[in-house]
Amino acid sequence: MKLSILLTTYNSSRYLEQQLDSLIAQTFFEWNLYIRDDCSTDETLNIINTFCARDSRILSIPSNGTSLGAAKGFMYLLNKVESDYFMFCDHDDVWLTDKIEKTLAKMKSLESSHDGPIVVHTDLFVVNHNLEIVSDSYWRTVGLKPAIITKGDIIQVFNCVTGCTMMINKAAKLVSLPYNERAPMHDWWIAIQTIRRGGIIRQVNESLILYRQHDSNAVGAKEVNTGYYLKKIRNIKNTIQGNLERIRFLKEISGIGIGKYFYYKIYYNFVRKF
Repeated sequence: MKLSILLTTYNSSRYLEQQLDSLIAQTFFEWNLYIRDDCSTDETLNIINTFCARDSRILSIPSNGTSLGAAKGFMYLLNKVESDYFMFCDHDDVWLTDKIEKTLAKMKSLESSHDGPIVVHTDLFVVNHNLEIVSDSYWRTVGLKPAIITKGDIIQVFNCVTGCTMMINKAAKLVSLPYNERAPMHDWWIAIQTIRRGGIIRQVNESLILYRQHDSNAVGAKEVNTGYYLKKIRNIKNTIQGNLERIRFLKEISGIGIGKYFYYKIYYNFVRKF
């Protein structure tokens, strides 16, 4: 059994060592870490090389001078690496020591009754840049209800799978390739492809990662409250444009039209409040 952790970096020197230390401290230790740096200009590569020399489980994948960005970088690694299970790691978080152990246990339990694509994900502690806890549940902070979202087509409109908490099996990898670069992020693409191809998405109802919020987050925790909706209204042009682009994309890949799209939008924005 092989478990691979995929990590992309870009100018990650500020927090990378803490993340790598948290991987090395895992209670489950039979893993390999594959790191692809996206042409960093700071000390990131030196840190990576130091850890590669220290731990033979950590491997650096050369970028050959090509910048891909986060989503394409992760999918490049997913395509390149052969493994039974895959996890996705952000450079600026910290994993609790039993994150792999508990996520893998859930995966193994699901595989005993399902032989297709499987995605397992977890809740997150939201922390500030000093790792001080802001919220003990990312799901509660942003109003996510994974048990509802992963039923049927709702996942195509509302993604509930945070990539840095995700473990997928090999079957989920196969249905997720090739990557459609119009997808907003790799985690959302893998989630919808898993559901569309007869797979399942299940959650560990526990926060197993310190999800660091700082001024350079690619994607962060945005609390869903009155201010969130007012911001959407103030940026109504961008909101409409974003929805229309998503509708066109979903119509292409799965046939979801404007009616069903907004039905799910209205339905979920109602149920997430209770």
